[in-house]
Amino acid sequence: MASGKLMLLCAVVLGCSVISMGAPYPEAGGEPCQPDKLTVYKVVLQTFWTRDQFPKHYPDWRPPAQWSKLVGRSHNKSFVLFRLGTRASNGVKTFAETGRTDVLEEQTQGEGGVYDEFNAPPIGIGAGRTEAEFFVDGNHSRVSLMSRIVPSPDWFIGIDSFDLCVNGNWLDSITIEVDPVDAGTDNGFTFTAPNWPTEPQGLIYRVTSHYPAHPASSFYYPYMKRLPPIATFQFIKVKEYELSEVFHHTEDERQYEVLRMEHMTRNTIDVLNNNDIEAEIEEERSEEERRIQHLSTTTHAPTISTTVTSTLEDSTSTNHMPLARVQVPSAGIIPKGDKDAILNSIVETYRSSPTSSKDHHRKKYKGKPRSKLHKIRPPRDCRVSDWSPWGPCSKSCGIGEMTRRREVLKHARRGGKVCPPLLETKWCGSARACSRGYFNW
Repeated sequence: MASGKLMLLCAVVLGCSVISMGAPYPEAGGEPCQPDKLTVYKVVLQTFWTRDQFPKHYPDWRPPAQWSKLVGRSHNKSFVLFRLGTRASNGVKTFAETGRTDVLEEQTQGEGGVYDEFNAPPIGIGAGRTEAEFFVDGNHSRVSLMSRIVPSPDWFIGIDSFDLCVNGNWLDSITIEVDPVDAGTDNGFTFTAPNWPTEPQGLIYRVTSHYPAHPASSFYYPYMKRLPPIATFQFIKVKEYELSEVFHHTEDERQYEVLRMEHMTRNTIDVLNNNDIEAEIEEERSEEERRIQHLSTTTHAPTISTTVTSTLEDSTSTNHMPLARVQVPSAGIIPKGDKDAILNSIVETYRSSPTSSKDHHRKKYKGKPRSKLHKIRPPRDCRVSDWSPWGPCSKSCGIGEMTRRREVLKHARRGGKVCPPLLETKWCGSARACSRGYFNW
C-alpha cells in the first residue's frame, strides 16, 4: 500500500507514474477539485496482445485477435460501470459477450451521476492503439472504461472509478496497467469457446496466470508469477476551463426616469415595474377613500358646498343659464395615480379631524379592540415556482451549458423576503462526436 501511495505521489508531482492493476489502485482522497473548473482529458489505450506475449491459444483467424471499441464514462461516486466481486449488469453482460453497447447506452449523459459518455474506435489487431477525449469537473472527477477482448467468452479490460483529482489538483498524466477481467456470465475457458452461459450468474473477477486454475484456460501460465500487461490506459490532461459569464449589453438611447437609490428599498429594486407601482398606489388610494368616508360619517363634520357652474350658449340667444350645482366633500377628490397627493391627504385629514385630539380619541374608542382601529398589513415574502427540468445541452459537440428556470408567483411586498435566483446553469457536453481537430488550441 505504501508503494501505491508513492506511485500516486509521483503521478501528482511528476505526472509520469505507472500504476499496475495487479493490486487495487489507491484512493485519491483529500479535498476535491473546484466544481467550476471543467477539465479535458485524453485517454490513450495501448494493447500488447501478441503471440510472443500470450502464445497459448492465440487466435489467428475467425476472427483474429482484436479489440472492440472503448466505452467510457466520467462520473461521480454514485455511478458504477462494473465492479470486481459483484454481478455484472445486463449492459456489461451484453457488452462482454457480444460487444454490443445498446443496453449500456440506455443510461447516458446527465443521468445517474454520469457527466460525459465517450467512445474510442476499435483496434483491429492484437497490439494497437486508440484514443478519445472526455470532460470532468470537481463534482464528476472519476472515469470508468471497458473494451472487450475479441474473440473471448466474456472477457474484457477496464478501469473502475479511477479518480483523476488528487488533493484538489488534476493529474497531469498517469498510466495504468491492466489485466483481463472475466464478467462471470460465460463458462468458456478459451478465446474461441462456444457460448456456455453461467447459471446462476457469477461474479466479476480478475484473470491471472494462476486463476482460473484450469489447464484449458487460455490465460493459465502456472510458471509465470503474473501475466504480462495486456494493455495500458494513459490519461493526459489537455485543457482546463474556468467558469465565466460573458454579457454583451449595449446602452439604450431612450431616456427613462432616474430613481435615487436612497429612496428605494431592496424589494423595490428587485420587483420594480409599472404594473406593481400602479397596483400599490391604487391600493393605498382605496384605503384612504374608505378612511375619509368613515371619518365623515362618525364625526358629523360640516359639509361645505362648492358650486360648479357650467353655461350653455345658445346660437340664437345671448343669455347664459346655469346648468347644475354639485356638492363635493371638503376633502376633495384625489387624482388617481398621484402618490404625493395621497400622502398629503392623509396628513391633512388627521390634522383637521377632531379625532386628532388624544382625549377625544380615547373616549370615543374606549373599550374597542385595537386591531380594528389600526389595521397593519404584514410583510409578504416572494413566492416562486418549482424548478423546471434541465433543458438540453446548448452544444452537441464541445463545451455547452444546461439551464433550468423557475418563475415568480408573487413578488415581495412591504419588506418581505426578496426573490431567490430564478436561473441555474451547469456544464454539459461531450467530445465523442467532435472532429479530430476540435481540441487543437
